[in-house]
Amino acid sequence: MKYKFSAPMPYNKKDIDKILDINATIEKSKITSLYASLPSNCELFTGFEQSRNLNFDKQNWDYWKYLIEHTLSQNCDFIYLLNSPKPFNIGSSYFALRLEKLEKLLNQLKILGVNKLRVASGVLMFFINKHYPDFNILASTSLEYKTIQEYKNFIDFHPELKQIVPCHDLNKNFQILSFVKKKYPNIEIELMVNEGCLRGCPNRNMHEMTDYNIEGNITGTYCTSFCTSQFGNYPFQSFVMGSHIYPYEIEEYGKIGINNFKFVGRDGYRDNFQYFIKSFTDYLKGIDNINNIKNTSLNYISSHYARSKLLEQLMIKDYKKYLPNIKYFKKNGHLCASRCGTECRYCYKCAEKIQKIFENKIKQNEKKPHYVPACKIN
Repeated sequence: MKYKFSAPMPYNKKDIDKILDINATIEKSKITSLYASLPSNCELFTGFEQSRNLNFDKQNWDYWKYLIEHTLSQNCDFIYLLNSPKPFNIGSSYFALRLEKLEKLLNQLKILGVNKLRVASGVLMFFINKHYPDFNILASTSLEYKTIQEYKNFIDFHPELKQIVPCHDLNKNFQILSFVKKKYPNIEIELMVNEGCLRGCPNRNMHEMTDYNIEGNITGTYCTSFCTSQFGNYPFQSFVMGSHIYPYEIEEYGKIGINNFKFVGRDGYRDNFQYFIKSFTDYLKGIDNINNIKNTSLNYISSHYARSKLLEQLMIKDYKKYLPNIKYFKKNGHLCASRCGTECRYCYKCAEKIQKIFENKIKQNEKKPHYVPACKIN
């Protein structure tokens, strides 16, 4: 096995089995871990999680305990998410209550054999490492670090780290990724491959901090509306300039020692689980051989905000050669943060070319595009 993938844990045994059954059809990769957190109304929910498990009808710990046990019984790791980036008031009485719940939760996880925690707070990492050293600390992408200095300083201050998931804006920054891998060879780097949030999204932290209560009064509409509206206005540009990693690009990361990758999508499991089954399956088959998915639409490459009826019409076989080339980013990816749209318009030109080809194809087939109005490129 060459590449390891983590994926969101489904919310019932049948769907967990469907996710793990994908492994039987794949050669070069395997889904080796599932991750999740409890719904906010569960008795062991600590408040250090992101409140993105909306299965409020399953509030009993025994229900989630059973699913975790089943996951582990399938020779698959389970990672519990304590990945909220929200600051906390250490002096408040509520914080003391959260620590009590954390102690109960960690003791229960330890009994089950869970030893991996995805954490977004340095303070919480320090606390867990001191009082619960049996747990492996995996740093969350919610830290949103984007510079070499941030990673160097943070890792040096937290030698207990076993793995980091860099900010998804860094997916094509091979300079930073290579530096971190070389300097800290014993720390795994896991990259998100299908994150649909826009590169350079100004609301990125707000996406991660969105809270939902039982009544659904806070829905995070503002946080997600930016990516959604931008994609609606500039679909080709937004997709082409995303930070997702295509299946045929995975081997370039393997060359620099990165073999761990992550599927996102737990927000959408309840509403469209079959989409994610197909998406994950096609992605891993594409790593085996891109010809396996040449007739797959780009709709299955990127998750969340980038999904649209437009992308259903863009087939990998027709558009792969017009998409940005990973070799360009191996040489120039570290400059994207300072030159994109100003000194460099490489991705914009790719988007313009794809839009033109797509529109010509529509005309040739005497069909109308599925998006209104026609998009324009900045």
